[in-house]
Amino acid sequence: MRSGWARVVDYLRHGVEPIMVLAVVAVLYRLGLAGHAPFWLLTVVLFAGMVYQQPGLQRRLAGGDLTQRVAPRVAVHLLLVSLTMYLVGWGPVLAVAHLQIASVHLGWSGSRAWRPAALASAAMLLLGQLAIAAGWVSSYLPQPAVHGAAALIAIGTVTTCRVLGLSVHRSEEAELALRRSEERLEALLHDGTDMIVVWSSDGEITYASPAAGAMIGHSPERLVGRPIAEFIHPDDAGAVAALGERAQTTDSSTAHRAELRVRTAGGAWRWHEATVRNLLGNPAVRGIVAHHRDITEHRADRERIAYAATHDGLTGLVNATAFSRSVAEALDAGRRRVGLLFLDLDGFKPVNDTYGHEVGDQVLRMISEMIRAGVPRPDLVGRLGGDEFGVLLDDLDDQGGEEEAIAVARRLIDAFDSDLVVDGRRVRVGCSVGIALASPGAGDAPELLRHADQAMYRAKRAGNNRFTVHAEATA
Repeated sequence: MRSGWARVVDYLRHGVEPIMVLAVVAVLYRLGLAGHAPFWLLTVVLFAGMVYQQPGLQRRLAGGDLTQRVAPRVAVHLLLVSLTMYLVGWGPVLAVAHLQIASVHLGWSGSRAWRPAALASAAMLLLGQLAIAAGWVSSYLPQPAVHGAAALIAIGTVTTCRVLGLSVHRSEEAELALRRSEERLEALLHDGTDMIVVWSSDGEITYASPAAGAMIGHSPERLVGRPIAEFIHPDDAGAVAALGERAQTTDSSTAHRAELRVRTAGGAWRWHEATVRNLLGNPAVRGIVAHHRDITEHRADRERIAYAATHDGLTGLVNATAFSRSVAEALDAGRRRVGLLFLDLDGFKPVNDTYGHEVGDQVLRMISEMIRAGVPRPDLVGRLGGDEFGVLLDDLDDQGGEEEAIAVARRLIDAFDSDLVVDGRRVRVGCSVGIALASPGAGDAPELLRHADQAMYRAKRAGNNRFTVHAEATA
């Protein structure tokens, strides 16, 4: 029942203008100002107009597309309105109704309706004036004044229809441009490899681009409403919080970048480069906007390159350049006494010459592991040359540091006092060790390395598997 009433209300809402005109005509009839046509005829015409301007009927007349058959639909509508205008005796004076009909059809059919409306309006005014001249309808305005007024009003209605049409056309072009822009943006967001995430000032995600599905396996709908911190590695949570705080202290012209780990739907962690801008003040966004680019493979490549630049490719130990840098950093820190062990293998060349470089390389790898196992800090062991190694002791006691360094040297020499088995062959390699010490703030890396090298050569001249301590440099 309510559905039926709703349809009636909807019907009356779309036909309110003819109903209002009928009420006004009734009053004019009472005042004797509504021409000589019978009231029932005016009622029929107005009722026909109410029925005709129902959107459902218009859609059927247009074949389902309101942009089609515009001219005949506008002409019939204006004919019904013009009949009322001239039957009540006021003719062109009421031509403002033509503009109301034109605006209705501009709303239905767009800017293409203004030309048919302008032409039909002028034509209906011409027919009405011919009817007055022929005496078919009465006019409260005398002739020929009524014809002059009709001509002027026709010019006004045509011009106004054109202005309305051009205004609607500009709006259509703006809407079309906006729609194309939105479609282009949607396509870029959907097909782009970068993920865009927007979060509020309190860290809640308010938007995620479609690329989130491909990049981290979460649909945008799953991300929205959840805290951004939920998807960030715990070790990077502080960096993300600091990133958001920095962004909020600047405007949208400043970008802030950080590398962080983001959790995928499968639980894996992927490295992202996040570029963040503050758009909290933009009414259309009201959030912190972050562009995420997956750099997991790029970061792995970068780490491999950095590792190759600082490590020996055969043994995996730090190379001579990185080792020297570590020695310099330990000396510059100036906190504790520093010790340096310079190892040179005894008897390696005969093994390499006898069994070949492949066996020699295996021996070097095995010896590298032996040295790493015998020192306090395996990460401070370096390969300085073909069969030369260095050990950095950066935390020696100020009083007993020399004894600590000697103890490490003895442990390493003892580790060499056994055969190595390589591809079923037993080989024996020893080592000579030079020890150099430096107090906090004394000497530099090249000098300490030179002293350890000199001490190693003295040990080698004294016989295999020995060590020698260089006199310590003082500040």
